[in-house]
Amino acid sequence: MRICRILFHPNSEIDVMFSEETEQKFRHLLSLYPRKRSALIPMLLIAQREQGYIRNETIDYVAGLVELSPSEVESILSFYTMLRRDPVGKYHIYVCTNLACMLRGSDRIESTIKRKLGVDFGKVTEDGLFSAVEFECLGSCTTAPCVTVNNEFYENLDVKKTEEIIDELRRRG
Repeated sequence: MRICRILFHPNSEIDVMFSEETEQKFRHLLSLYPRKRSALIPMLLIAQREQGYIRNETIDYVAGLVELSPSEVESILSFYTMLRRDPVGKYHIYVCTNLACMLRGSDRIESTIKRKLGVDFGKVTEDGLFSAVEFECLGSCTTAPCVTVNNEFYENLDVKKTEEIIDELRRRG
């Protein structure tokens, strides 16, 4: 990554750290939609993929690109849980807590994850490897309880399987 001044940005005084590849994706997205604001969520997801989370500078930058105010972008961020305002671990875990998962033991999965990671939900482990949060529904009710790790599903979990998943991810580093 490098810091680059983007000439097509409406406010050329803003310097933002994005790769040239990301800048090209931004330009491409802006060319796809008749209304620039339609590119907002895809652009935020791309920025998050590169930076790990959505920074204040990113909000200002992307708001300018899609011709919205930063507060309008903030309102979108507050609605979509897949858009993060805080750093997460290399392995970010969503634990489903909806009724189907709760009835099949998601509370045991939650406590196992907290115990194995040594941090509460919403925190990042000291080594930066893990973070976890509760999630209302991952849409996998027939295979409850489930979690996702970086959007990969792990289903039909029990305490032993959950421990094995975390141990394997920790070995990968």
